[in-house]
Amino acid sequence: METEEKTLISLGDEVEMHYKCTLEDGTVTGDSHETGETISFEVGKKTVLSGIDNRVVGMSVGSTDSFTLTPEEGYGDYFEDRIGTVPNDNFPAEFIPQLTEGMVIPLQSKDGVQRLIGTIKEVGDEEVTVDFNHPLAGQTLTFDVEIIKITAGGTTSEATEEGDGADLTDE
Repeated sequence: METEEKTLISLGDEVEMHYKCTLEDGTVTGDSHETGETISFEVGKKTVLSGIDNRVVGMSVGSTDSFTLTPEEGYGDYFEDRIGTVPNDNFPAEFIPQLTEGMVIPLQSKDGVQRLIGTIKEVGDEEVTVDFNHPLAGQTLTFDVEIIKITAGGTTSEATEEGDGADLTDE
């Protein structure tokens, strides 16, 4: 079966893309060209940030775009009430000396049902202060994306080795 070269992305399509995410201060938080690992997701399934989901609709294989997401379209606003303390005895004793400010750690809710990610704000003698906001909450994010592959209705369109896609590296 012959595939269409420039299939446009629509809801329900499986998309593979390269991305680069940059903060307002120029800090790069992720670059798939550097890691060599693209991301794949089904458009509209809410497995990526809604701002990305919305912006790729209508793009085609090999096309590139740069767009900025507000905190609401990204990881949400930053909430001070998501900072809490965890008693040191909730951690294995050998783990406490390894905890440092800025470290991101996996945690579980008290009932053990929900997995949480927290950023250590402070390690005290009795308790650890943890920020449960996403590390990028409250940040405006700029994404540079390149569509590599689209799978829709049983067909696949891909960028070729010869450079169908654009280079997103810094100039």
